[in-house]
Amino acid sequence: MRSKRLLFLSIVLFGAAAICIFVLFYFRINPAGAQVDENEKIYSRYYAMICDDRNSSFWQHVYQGMTEATENSDCYVDFFGADLNSELDTLELMDIAISSKVDGIMVLGNERGDMTALIDKAVDSGIPVVTMYTDNADSKRCSFVGVSAYTIGKEYGRQILNAVLERDRLAGEENNSRENKVTVLFDNSNLLYDHNLIISGISDVLNTEAGSMSFLTDSVTVDDVSPFSVEESIRDIFMQEETPDILVCLSELDTTCAYQALIDHNLVGSVYILGYHDSEKILNAINRSVVYSTLSVDTEEMGRHCVEALDEYIESGNTNQYFSTDVTMIDRNNVSDYLNRKEEDDE
Repeated sequence: MRSKRLLFLSIVLFGAAAICIFVLFYFRINPAGAQVDENEKIYSRYYAMICDDRNSSFWQHVYQGMTEATENSDCYVDFFGADLNSELDTLELMDIAISSKVDGIMVLGNERGDMTALIDKAVDSGIPVVTMYTDNADSKRCSFVGVSAYTIGKEYGRQILNAVLERDRLAGEENNSRENKVTVLFDNSNLLYDHNLIISGISDVLNTEAGSMSFLTDSVTVDDVSPFSVEESIRDIFMQEETPDILVCLSELDTTCAYQALIDHNLVGSVYILGYHDSEKILNAINRSVVYSTLSVDTEEMGRHCVEALDEYIESGNTNQYFSTDVTMIDRNNVSDYLNRKEEDDE
């Protein structure tokens, strides 16, 4: 009899705990369902922003652009999954957002079939979807906000030429005709950009503007399951008998791991790193001449365009199919301007 009572009590307690967790999570992802006092603002639209690496400064800045775009409106943007202890992936968060009946979704796109299916599911449920940063062109998304992969390739191509010219000038070899090895790092798990378009952009610039300079361009796939695996992949490159002259990084994590490996292997000045994003760490590395330059995407503009695309679609039923986001190359000539801005933002 005592054991039955204990079993019954355990079941009751477990059920109560489950209900509490459900209620808390429901109100976390459905703020409109929670009770508010007279002084709290009630929003008519609830948007979900969904991406993979929610801790990166890149996505924090994109979210900042979204919140600034909604400051004077009755729209609320939720950085979906940012406050959850469990590491839900992009597809799981998409499922939750659809089930929660949010008013709009802004998601890091990719061309995988499972992502296409979820975007179409959301749209068929009456939830418009904007893909950001990278697209899913086969889906029913209403708009894409990002940067052309070919444009990114051309920007890196010009920086490759500048880096080799500077290296040869410093070495007193201004007419050096030796072959320069360029290695481009691509991530394995999420294909953020069209690899072929980036390589095409780089190759087109090198083929038309290199003059007598010779280049060999290849790519390496980085195992980006974890920061540790990224570090290992990049260290393997520097452990080879022939290291690249130029290393092109296409993510914030790849860039920070690459310049740390460069320092550890005493290759500063021998390998030129072209980075990605303008985090404070990367800007300081440029200032110390460890990283040659970095490509900065206007993240706040990206966030603003995402909100504008959803607003326009909900209000009129139409919006632009593509919003282009500006990019800027940061090197030693202008890095101080960006560092000063970071200091002003922190004050």
